[in-house]
Amino acid sequence: MKKNNLQNIKLLFLLMILTPYANATWSIIAVDRETGGIGIAGASCTFDVQGIGSIVPGKGAIVVQAASSYYAQMKGVDLMEQNTPIEDILKAMASKEFKPEQQQYGVVVLTSGTTPLVQSGESIADWNGSKIDEDFAVLGNILVSEEVINNAYSKFNSIRDQPLSVRLMSSLKAGEESGGDKRCGPQYARSAFISIYDPKSGAIVKLSVYGIEKGGRPAVTILESQFEKLNK
Repeated sequence: MKKNNLQNIKLLFLLMILTPYANATWSIIAVDRETGGIGIAGASCTFDVQGIGSIVPGKGAIVVQAASSYYAQMKGVDLMEQNTPIEDILKAMASKEFKPEQQQYGVVVLTSGTTPLVQSGESIADWNGSKIDEDFAVLGNILVSEEVINNAYSKFNSIRDQPLSVRLMSSLKAGEESGGDKRCGPQYARSAFISIYDPKSGAIVKLSVYGIEKGGRPAVTILESQFEKLNK
């Protein structure tokens, strides 16, 4: 291999390590303890937001956003696979080595009676915050206002007779309708995704849109249209 090619590979590897995996804005993590379903939905004014979360089949879900850390996320996944208590998962993810002051964490598990946990670092941008219920959490940063979180939370709770996927999509849409990411203006977000674990099939299904130019169509609106086509 030529010396220049080797140097380019080393430089690319270094950039992958030093660059935050994704900067995220608002997301929802949830479980359906009756069916065993697990889901994540999120949106951001960044190029691609879908890397912020992981679903662990049969266990739960994790989100690491703001200056997202792949390594913190994988630490949480490893511990969740080992049935580690949720408090210990969050504590390990928020270790100093992962720079927790720059990140926002969310953890939810299928274990009955276990409330989701969220932690927001001191250095993440406003507006930032979260709302938690017994089986889901809404969290976000760099939002136009707290209404993004409040309305996403209320929407999820108001349609509990619907499948988990519909609740997540509707909740994400409510966040868009409330103003979304303050960096995006009337576009609200440039990327969005929804991931669902279906215990019947044993599969995780993900739908995402990303790479939309700033000033283009709202990402969540596009995602919702694709979601509705798939669910006809």
